[in-house]
Amino acid sequence: MRVETQSEMVIDRSPHGELLRINFNISFPELSCEYATLDVSDALGLKRLNLTKTVRKVPIDSNLAKAGGTVADLKHNPKYDEEHPGEHFDDSDFALPLTSQNANQVMAEYDIVVVNFYAPWCPWCQKLAPTWEAATEEIHMKYPLEDGRIRYAKVDCTDQVELCRKHVISAFPSIRIFRGGSDDTVRQGHHEHEAYYGDRTKDALVKLADDLAPTAGLPHNTAKVANVASATRSQGCNFSGFVLVKKVPGTLHFVARAPGHSFDYLKMNLSHRVHAMYFGNRPSPRRARALSAYHPAGLTADWSDKLMGQSFLSTARGATFEHYMQVVLTSIQPKSKPEAHFDAYEYTVQSHVYDTTPKDPQPNAYEDEGEVEENKATPVSAKFTYRMSPIQILVTERSKPMYSFLTSFCAVIGGVFTVAGILDGTVHTVGLKIKKKVDLGKQT
Repeated sequence: MRVETQSEMVIDRSPHGELLRINFNISFPELSCEYATLDVSDALGLKRLNLTKTVRKVPIDSNLAKAGGTVADLKHNPKYDEEHPGEHFDDSDFALPLTSQNANQVMAEYDIVVVNFYAPWCPWCQKLAPTWEAATEEIHMKYPLEDGRIRYAKVDCTDQVELCRKHVISAFPSIRIFRGGSDDTVRQGHHEHEAYYGDRTKDALVKLADDLAPTAGLPHNTAKVANVASATRSQGCNFSGFVLVKKVPGTLHFVARAPGHSFDYLKMNLSHRVHAMYFGNRPSPRRARALSAYHPAGLTADWSDKLMGQSFLSTARGATFEHYMQVVLTSIQPKSKPEAHFDAYEYTVQSHVYDTTPKDPQPNAYEDEGEVEENKATPVSAKFTYRMSPIQILVTERSKPMYSFLTSFCAVIGGVFTVAGILDGTVHTVGLKIKKKVDLGKQT
């Protein structure tokens, strides 16, 4: 009469339109939180870029330890001057070029130095260059060099590689604000940059100087200036959170992207460590025990999270990582407690890393000089592609009906009597034969 479990494979019975929850916790030691984004796309054509509502980004160091507070995403798309802001050409040098040799000396001469870190191949930098020179000329007329309060400068990161690496420049252009020779600001014990994220027009850059000049001589973060904020100084980023997706094939893309910025994808390293990657909700201890008992093949240690604790490293930069996950739904339906029904997801995974570096050695390629699109080569990224299996494992409890019990009971009783009769007949026959032999022996 005991309840028995029955496992069967059926076509997925999930309700139409039901969403799938994907949970993750992944660390990228060399992807800055300042520009790191998570995009989601699926087979229905849905694309969601830079998810933030249920995603948390925290700076980390090379040892994956926390190195800052939660990072807010850049929501501003900077504007540019539509026409050339002055009569000067791109090779004008009103903005002082900084190098590793003169940087410290220049920083020591002025209370505030605003530096444009750029790369000549970057289209956004090319648009900014004449504006930066024209704004610099006007600013230095307004605030003479002997005033010593503010100075605009620039750094070519293709030439001054070490200087840009020292200041953790990962996107172009990056505009940093140095006070007393440093752009370093400490918040809650963590080191950050003071950076400008406003428009890149001449008027906006001149207004920035006007807003900064009264704060000359003050340390970082003592005076609030419009469009100036602290940016993470750490090179790494930890993503944690979840996304809700439709049960169709899709992909999670972890990539560097920001409005008005270019990236040298050929030098990026998307090596990462997966702390957690699982589907649905983790079962409670009681449900986990039930699942272990009901599951057709039992549970392995990594039954719900095959990627947990794994590291994926690339010795070469410019490589893309791809993980392909096949997800299977197991539904447990206890008969005794219908309210205790629950679903659990497990998956298989295959991982691969491949080089996406184009044959063209240039970091970015464009169709023509007037175009300002990002790198047309596929950006390096970490992709987690998922696909739901159409087959569902259904585990149910089933008790025997009363007629089955009665039939079995009668069969047992009848079997006992039948066997007992056979044994009785056999013993009786043997007894008779023995008695007959004994009687014959007495007669002789």
